Amino acid sequence: MNNQSKIVNAALTLMRIAVGWHFLYEGAWKLMQNGKWSCASMLSGSTGPFSGLFQALAASPVFVTLSDWAVMLGLAAIGLSLISGVLSRIAAPFGMMLMLLFYSSMPPEPFARAISAADGHFFIIERNIIELVALAAIAIFPSQVPIAFKNGAWKRLFVAIVPGGVAFLVFAGCFAYQVANGHFKKSEAVTSATVKVHEFTQLSALTNKLGATVSIAGVKVSPLVLGGDLIAGHAHARDLIWADKFMSYYHTGGALERTVRYATYAGINACFVEPQFIKPMLAAATEVNAKLNAFANCASAADARLASESGAKAVYLRPEIADALAKKGDDAALKNAFAALGECGLPVGFGAEDVATVEKVVKLGLKPAFWVVAFHSIDYPAARIGIGHNNIWCVDPKRTESVMKTLEAPWVSIRGLAGGYFEPDRAFEFARKRGVKVVAIDLLEFRIIETVNKISAKLAKEGK
Repeated sequence: MNNQSKIVNAALTLMRIAVGWHFLYEGAWKLMQNGKWSCASMLSGSTGPFSGLFQALAASPVFVTLSDWAVMLGLAAIGLSLISGVLSRIAAPFGMMLMLLFYSSMPPEPFARAISAADGHFFIIERNIIELVALAAIAIFPSQVPIAFKNGAWKRLFVAIVPGGVAFLVFAGCFAYQVANGHFKKSEAVTSATVKVHEFTQLSALTNKLGATVSIAGVKVSPLVLGGDLIAGHAHARDLIWADKFMSYYHTGGALERTVRYATYAGINACFVEPQFIKPMLAAATEVNAKLNAFANCASAADARLASESGAKAVYLRPEIADALAKKGDDAALKNAFAALGECGLPVGFGAEDVATVEKVVKLGLKPAFWVVAFHSIDYPAARIGIGHNNIWCVDPKRTESVMKTLEAPWVSIRGLAGGYFEPDRAFEFARKRGVKVVAIDLLEFRIIETVNKISAKLAKEGK
């Protein structure tokens, strides 16, 4: 073997060990989760040309269980073979098949629109394909431990096995360190069958999806729907003057798409948002073969037209505008605003923070298809500092409850978190116990799964 051949063989050996390390750690990590890891989230959240097939497979518990074990044991076995060099040219094609499956389930652009940029930006070529190519080289070119022991093969065996042996010992030491420090105890979100761990609760932790049980403007919606304040940059954070801008920045770079993906996966099938967010949110839902019904929070006829063109199911007059006109006593303007929204051809609702606005609208004889009204408990410290400090949106919840129960049109409650004091499930429970059928709550993506799990448990107790 000449010097050039030795260099090539050394490079192939190094690449084989590196890829093997990755595979072995992937498999070991998943096995250490004690059943908490599953490829179900990868299959059900699949995007791209083959998403329909993968999502159909995700509906079979038997297939998912078999796939979980095949992935975990396959990664570990392939990794061990690649690191040691024993039968590595046989193991490499199986690794290529795994990489191809991972790639097909969540391909990069242009095959599917990126849900998040957190893992990088890719066009056609991404990590799975790069590793697939490396495995192809390992399968084609010899770098494995020789099996036939003749013509000096014992010496070659020793030379070939030492790098893998050293690498495996280092791996074992690192693995033991991880175990000793508890780094395998908690599994967070998994966005593909390879370990891509983010700070979000994993989709596979969902216990029960919400169902579409309530009719709003002729559309069946889930009892929990997405509110649009945080998405629009309205944090209602009282003295935190930077929070609004922070929320606006947060919902760029893939956060909005992740929110839609997590919500629709959990069975949340509607959002109450400003018109400019409808098109990207519906596009994000379509990307994962999900259905999202948009109800547009409109300030004007132009807003309503944009909502209609963007695919909204209904529109409603923005609460702040309705309250301002009602307090001003401008009945004509209130009627005109309601009529103007109706020109878009969609069902029209009324929004309000002050229940007096609702009473005014009823007195004027207007017939909204639904109501979107602020409703929350006032059992929190900031509610006592007086009105007008961005601290309270439902001044009299008892009166609001009493008035809303007399109306025929369905009621969607908003502002339930009271500026972030209440947990989402507590806000939901408060509203549901007082007759609200649909609760709109502003949820950041990392809270969706845990919130739906808690709310599903509450709904089960209700017997709904």
